[in-house]
Formats: sequence, C-alpha cells, structure tokens
Amino acid sequence: MSVADDLAYLQAQRAFIQERLDRLGPEKGLLGINLESRLRRLDEEIAAHETIEALDRRAKATLVFGGKPVADAGAIEATFGADALKAFQRLVSTTASALDGRELSVRGRIPDEKSYRLFVTGTFPGSFGFELEEVVSEPEQQPGVLRGAVDEASRLLQATQLEEEIYADAVAQSNPRVMNALASFLGLMESRGATLVLAAGERECRFETSDMVAAAAERARKTSISESEERLTGVLSGVFAVGRQFEFQNEEGGEIVRGRIALDIPEPSSLKPYLWARCVAHVRIVTVERPGKKLPTYYLTRVEPFDGDEAEPARR
Repeated sequence: MSVADDLAYLQAQRAFIQERLDRLGPEKGLLGINLESRLRRLDEEIAAHETIEALDRRAKATLVFGGKPVADAGAIEATFGADALKAFQRLVSTTASALDGRELSVRGRIPDEKSYRLFVTGTFPGSFGFELEEVVSEPEQQPGVLRGAVDEASRLLQATQLEEEIYADAVAQSNPRVMNALASFLGLMESRGATLVLAAGERECRFETSDMVAAAAERARKTSISESEERLTGVLSGVFAVGRQFEFQNEEGGEIVRGRIALDIPEPSSLKPYLWARCVAHVRIVTVERPGKKLPTYYLTRVEPFDGDEAEPARR
C-alpha cells in the first residue's frame, strides 16, 4: 500500500478503538487501559506517516542537460549551469505566484519570491543533471503551492511540443508573465546549444535535439495572451462536473459557447438550477494568439437569472 493508504488504514483503526473506548464509560478497567495504550501507539504511527506523506508532497524535479555546454567527461559549464538553474527557478517562482493568486505585473519583482525556492539536493554525471527539491524547514510545515507550480511548469514545457489545441489550452490556463519566463528559459537553452530532459512527478519532457529546443522556444516566444470579459444572455444547456465544462446557447448570433467552469464557481453542481433556463452568463475570455492563429477559451465565472428575476425554463 502507499503511504496515503497506510495512513487511512491507521486512522480507521484509531476511530474504531476510540469508539470502543468511549463505550466503556468512566470505569474502564483493564480493557480500557489496553485500548488507551493502543491509541497512543496508533497516534505515534499516524504522526510518523503524516510526516512521510508531507515529505512525499514536496516539490521535486530533475533537470538533465546535454549539448554544447556539457563536456564528454560529464562536466557542465559553470556559467550555463548557474544561468539555467536561475531561469528554471524564475519559471517556477512566477508560476507559483500566479497559482497563489498574487497580482503579477508585466515587469518587476515576483511577490514573495523567496517563498517559492527550490534547492539543489544532488547532481549526477552523464549528460549532467541537477536534482531540485522543496525544503521544508519546520517538521510541522506543510508543503504549499510549489509542487503544483513545478507540475504546471513541466506541463507548459511539454505542451510546447504538442498539437495546437492542447498547447493553446495549456497556455490559456497560464499567465502572460509565466509565458515570458517560459520563453526566457527555452531561449537560454536555444542560445547556448543545450538540450534538456525534465522529470517532475510522473511527467517527463524531452528536448533531445537543438531543433526541438529551437522549435519550442520559437513557439513560446511568439505566443501572446489577452483577457476580456463578456456578459452573455441565453440558455445554459450543459454542465459537466467531470472536467468542469459548460455549454451555453447564446441568444446573440445563436452560437453555442463551450468552455470551462472557472474556480470562481467552486461546485459545478450549483449551476444545475439554471439548466435550460434563460439566464445571464458572465464569462472571462482568454485568447491565445500566435502568428496566423487565434484561439479563445471561455471561463464561466458567474450565472444569474435574466433581468434579476427567477429564470423560467426555456423551451427546447
């Protein structure tokens, strides 16, 4: 079993023993002493497993470089190694700040950047690799958004190699400042003739030739993101909890708008009273633009009855 499964099993055992102990009443006797002893042992095991689980949730990544900056003897140019780690850290910090809901200006310092640091915990020769990890300074400290940021950064890197719709979808969930950091990291790889293999969690991104790096860098460099908001009147015709998707039949033009349910709406099921009713949908439109391509993604942020009155079911 995994650490999480072991922890769940121990917690279930503890709940069962606690229930038996509560039933004994004030005069617990020898059985009560034995049950209390078992509870103490279980509490120790649960605490140990919670510590291990917290460590398992730490952000981790492995960067393996090859190409011109890496010598055959398994050595790497010091300036390139430092610059590459700095650029990757900037990508992760920017992503973490965006995920944490911080206000990111086009330029300037990343808010609370020091909270999103990774540390080099190991190196290995061959092409030449760095093992990076989140360091939890206090035993009770819980890992924050850093693991999510590493995962998101690796997802964006991987998306630069995928088909246009998948790439646009990944970018639409990102942030212009994050995309600039992504382009800078890939641009550094390209300018120094480096190749890269990135492993983070179960995802592996492989840029094994200079052409692959150049194509990804060019794609990121020529991508822009813009946002706008719209108020649509029509009928909410679909709500899908799996994948957080929605469909809306817009009265103006008659087209069906499809997109994602934004996190502004925590529970997609809360939209069901509006299904097949005339209502007003507030959407955020994120447009990913590249030369000759323009792909909008719609995010549903709020739904309200038409004209502020209770919406009546529309005819199908």
